[in-house]
Amino acid sequence: MTLSLSSSWAYPPGLPKTGALDFKPPKGSRYSLDNGLVVYLLKDATLPVIHMTAITRTGRIYDPKEKIGLGELAVGLLKDGGTLKYKSDEIDKTLEFLGASIEPSLAAEEARLDMFTLKKDLDKVLDIYASVLLEPAFEEDKTALKKAETLELIRRRNDNPSREARREAVRYFYGVDHPYGWRPELSTVEPITGDDLKAYHTDYYRPNNTIIAAAGDFASDEEMLGKLKEKFGGWKKGAVKFPVIPPVKINEARRVYFIDKDISQTFIVMLQKGIKRHDPLEFPLSITNEMLGGGLSSRLASEIRSRKGLAYTVYSYFSKSPDYGFINAYCGTKPETYSQALSEMLRQFELIKTETAPADEVKRAKDSIINSFVFRFTTPFDLISERALYEYHNYPADYLDTYVDKLAGVDAKAVLETSQKLFKPENALLFVIGDSKKFDKPLSTFGPVTELKED
Repeated sequence: MTLSLSSSWAYPPGLPKTGALDFKPPKGSRYSLDNGLVVYLLKDATLPVIHMTAITRTGRIYDPKEKIGLGELAVGLLKDGGTLKYKSDEIDKTLEFLGASIEPSLAAEEARLDMFTLKKDLDKVLDIYASVLLEPAFEEDKTALKKAETLELIRRRNDNPSREARREAVRYFYGVDHPYGWRPELSTVEPITGDDLKAYHTDYYRPNNTIIAAAGDFASDEEMLGKLKEKFGGWKKGAVKFPVIPPVKINEARRVYFIDKDISQTFIVMLQKGIKRHDPLEFPLSITNEMLGGGLSSRLASEIRSRKGLAYTVYSYFSKSPDYGFINAYCGTKPETYSQALSEMLRQFELIKTETAPADEVKRAKDSIINSFVFRFTTPFDLISERALYEYHNYPADYLDTYVDKLAGVDAKAVLETSQKLFKPENALLFVIGDSKKFDKPLSTFGPVTELKED
């Protein structure tokens, strides 16, 4: 049998060239109620559902030092602890029956309360949601249960050495006594009382300290705004007094911290001083980080993972904060070759600041971030909640709209200048967890070592 293929099978089809990304994020609408509550709305009739979030200005950094963990416990009990109108079990049964959800969460600098419901059930679910946000009851039995869960999580926080290394590196970078670095302890959670939880809610949950964002299949902004005014218009505004967060003092000298642990892998975290929120260096740093450790084609992954086979997971990223953030590089590797992986991490941070990057590498990094920009917003709710979050963090109103253009303006010169200004690998904090008996070189090769006991 003879098989004949036409020559057209040997060549790729002639596809038209694609232009630059031209995605203009919808703006939605912004309103402000008389009590100071800010509302963002974006109508979306794709599906008969409503998503909502309330972002409240609080966070783990505002816990009292003697009761670190208070915020996590209070926010976690907004729904699970019931409300003055609804018992906790009633809330759970109703939401389950309706296929709806109300989920609280707390980060370092904000608390959120997310809601999802079918359009037909909006009035009922919104009534529960408003009660959860405005009048939590902190039922005694549910509080005791949540507190016991929190204490058990503290006891087991070192079960995952990779997560442990990342957490502890940040603690020692900022200082274990600084709000950016502290963590809940048995001794700080056990004394927390029901009165503490109620006081925390009273102190922070004010309409003038909260932004609500909603997207979905509501008839009009006027209708949705009317429902929100009905539920939240009577919420009384009040002054919010935040604890003073002391300035960050970063020891810019090589520090090596080590936890000796009988495990098969070695986990390495490298931290350097980063940028403050709103620093325009964010844009060239984003491109630089993408080149350095943003994906499988990055320099760290290409050298440490692909070419040398020293690690499966290696990456870098940077974190912003009101005070200095950090630049993080992470690697999980074999103890027998850990020094090779760590040496290469340090070398790549040095290399990118000493040689101008090829223009095509810079272009690939820019294209990667810019072309993926649209996929950050898989739903209109993702978009409108991000706009609300940018206002919460005091970004300019056009931050999202000018984001792509500012990234597109980054060139190889900006990458080099940013790297030279920010990267100081010789002063990086190194945090390592692993079995020193298997190390190919003493950790002291990389600087003076402080050995820590796991706690």
